[in-house]
Amino acid sequence: MTDSRTPQASNALAVFTRTGNSPDCFELHEDGVVSQQGGARSYTAFADIQDLLLFAAGPDAAGPVDSLAYRSRTEGPWTLASHVDEFSKFLDAFRSHYVAQRLPVLEALTEQGARATFRYIVGGEFPNLETRELSLSAQGLHIGAAAWPYESLLRIDLNDWTDTISLQDDSGKAVFSCPVTRMLSSDLFVNLVYDQLGQTAEYA
Repeated sequence: MTDSRTPQASNALAVFTRTGNSPDCFELHEDGVVSQQGGARSYTAFADIQDLLLFAAGPDAAGPVDSLAYRSRTEGPWTLASHVDEFSKFLDAFRSHYVAQRLPVLEALTEQGARATFRYIVGGEFPNLETRELSLSAQGLHIGAAAWPYESLLRIDLNDWTDTISLQDDSGKAVFSCPVTRMLSSDLFVNLVYDQLGQTAEYA
């Protein structure tokens, strides 16, 4: 929906067109993204995006990421960006602005004693996804009733960044492992954990 927060198209940092079905294009701005369908422009601030999904669509679904979807509410509708021209540029710009705007929101949340909740996919197909939750607090990682203080986690491993996120405890046992494309808002999750683990964090 266009409202007082919706920036002018002329102020966009970049505009990426889409072939096929609508939205017709996506405007990337410093603080958010506008999806345009015909004459209607819908703005979403990066700081408000709860879930970002990166995935491969179509017959080559096992291939590289060629689509993304985002939503500002956990149970809200997704905005799908697929068949976007120059998708790799669009993806890189979207992710960098998303992290820059959303990460401080989650950092402030954990500093205030709350938890930052993330979801990972365990079944279903887009947009009907079955997910489970885990969360990060200022103290550590929480999955269900179990918790691991950051001091007990050895590292966060990213195999080729597009492969698998793996967290291990101080005995070397994996306490959480998930393909990056099955983790919603994986960039934020990785950055939050990395910040907490500091110099003990390593990229594989």
